[in-house]
Amino acid sequence: MGVEFKLKEILTEKKLKLATAESCTGGLVAARIVNVPGSSEYFMGGVVSYDNSIKMKVLNVSTETLLKYGAVSEETAREMVEGIKKLMGTECAISTTGIAGPTGGTPEKPVGLVYIGVSVKEKTEVYKFIFKDSHPDPVKRRNKIRKKAAKKALKLFLSMLNEEIDG
Repeated sequence: MGVEFKLKEILTEKKLKLATAESCTGGLVAARIVNVPGSSEYFMGGVVSYDNSIKMKVLNVSTETLLKYGAVSEETAREMVEGIKKLMGTECAISTTGIAGPTGGTPEKPVGLVYIGVSVKEKTEVYKFIFKDSHPDPVKRRNKIRKKAAKKALKLFLSMLNEEIDG
């Protein structure tokens, strides 16, 4: 059974609601969630906040955070995940922000850098990854990074969900 089906089982059993706030994954996390029949029971919706103005206006990410740390940062991922929970009125949320490439990377923030925020009830964690892919086609490389980030986001969320239920 895939991670999405495990999420359905737990979220419906515990009557918890989930929302997503995505940047670099562009809706892939939400798409994987809604691939499961019956996901409307627990998935409230998602926001693809590609532009900083949407991160600020819709998700309530502070201007100060974006100016000081940038859109691709632990702080932004944290404010995105907390902002979507508040906006959608959910107990659970997932956020992603990163640099999928093929351009946009710097030595400090390379292509493949992704921050994933996961939140269950009062607990929120943000994780940092650098996803690599060696495909020669830059578009395929970009999309593989996005897919890896979406898959990892769901796995991290499932792990936190299990911890909160068992703990």
